[in-house]
Amino acid sequence: MTQQERLSFAIIQHLNHLTESGAISGESAESLSVAVQCLTESLGVDVNDAVQSASLKVDRPLQTIFDTAYPAPVAPKKVSKDEEARAVGLKDQGNELMKQNKYEEAIEKYTAAIDITPNPIFYCNRAAAFSKIQNHDGAVNDSKDALKLDPNYSKAYARMGFAYLNMNQFKDAEEAYAAACRLDPGNQNYKDNLDAVREKINAGPTNPLVAGPGGMAGMPGMPPGMPNMAGMDFSQILNNPAFMNMAQQFMQDPNMQAAFGSMAEQFMSAGGVAAPEPGQMPAEMDINAMMNNPALRQMAESFEAQNPEMLAQLRNQFRPPTDDDNPPPSI
Repeated sequence: MTQQERLSFAIIQHLNHLTESGAISGESAESLSVAVQCLTESLGVDVNDAVQSASLKVDRPLQTIFDTAYPAPVAPKKVSKDEEARAVGLKDQGNELMKQNKYEEAIEKYTAAIDITPNPIFYCNRAAAFSKIQNHDGAVNDSKDALKLDPNYSKAYARMGFAYLNMNQFKDAEEAYAAACRLDPGNQNYKDNLDAVREKINAGPTNPLVAGPGGMAGMPGMPPGMPNMAGMDFSQILNNPAFMNMAQQFMQDPNMQAAFGSMAEQFMSAGGVAAPEPGQMPAEMDINAMMNNPALRQMAESFEAQNPEMLAQLRNQFRPPTDDDNPPPSI
């Protein structure tokens, strides 16, 4: 007795049950009966043989085993129009809080909306908020819940890909971005991120940009709470694969290296700040002063002049979640 024989026995039992229960009838039932006879001969398994039945029969029908392993999606509960409107209002409040970088409060609003009525947009927006506070496991789980409700929701796959990327699970990130591209082939952001993730996979652990949360090769790590600049959250942007690929080329420019080195020397000499460990920022560095540093401004202006499309993509990638391109489905 092998596991394959037990599975074959269960399959034939299941097919017989379909005709006996009337789930399949008419010509379809006749065709299925012929197929069962062929399978019985081909597999050498006979459900009518008492000896085989005693050794191969499992304790539960195949349908029950399948339903236990892969439960059917739970149908959304019916809500009144007033409840639906309240849920959408809570979601909108969450979006406004995201614009103010109040991520924990936004999560509370999205959660309250989900408690009223599960909605893929609510889950996807909360996934974005989870990513903002570095809760990437939460972002993955919410993305999966969104996809249970709407398997064709491309943005949920993109959120999942971004979360996996931040956890250095590059193969999972690749699969998620690939799914997003299949569902929304015209989205250039998804394509760029998929290409960048694949380049990262192909480069292997020697990729100089795989530097973890502390930063990237040639640039210091960004501290928690990095302020927004031009509407972009740099703590998230530095984990964007498309940006990382561009930054590698950018930092290889001798002029930019000289400007960055000059800026670092200025900070090291100002205020007696102790030299940091390689790849880290000094603990007492004045972030506001750094944002006003002429050398950094020169670098930013040069970047914008040379990469206007990339800058536009980054702004679009990291804007607070909106539903402009994904209107709420009917519920």
